Amino acid sequence: MAEYDNTDKGALFGNTRKREGKKDPDLQGKLNIGGEERWLSAWFFTYDKDGEKRKGINLALGDVVEPRQETKKPTGKFDDMEDDIPF
Repeated sequence: MAEYDNTDKGALFGNTRKREGKKDPDLQGKLNIGGEERWLSAWFFTYDKDGEKRKGINLALGDVVEPRQETKKPTGKFDDMEDDIPF
């Protein structure tokens, strides 16, 4: 099966880590621009224009998404001397 081409496409999802009272975005996701992935954030807002309430969305384009680093896979063996506990 061919891999889907995500060039110049993106998606936003609800921010599950939004903290009360903070200016965290309401939506977060990734946007691919010319083959480079960038973070995209969005905030809902309401404003009054000529006595009429209107809704909008503010967008912010963030830093380039770095590829994930490979992490050490668990070996199934426990070695308590590997811990970095500052005593």
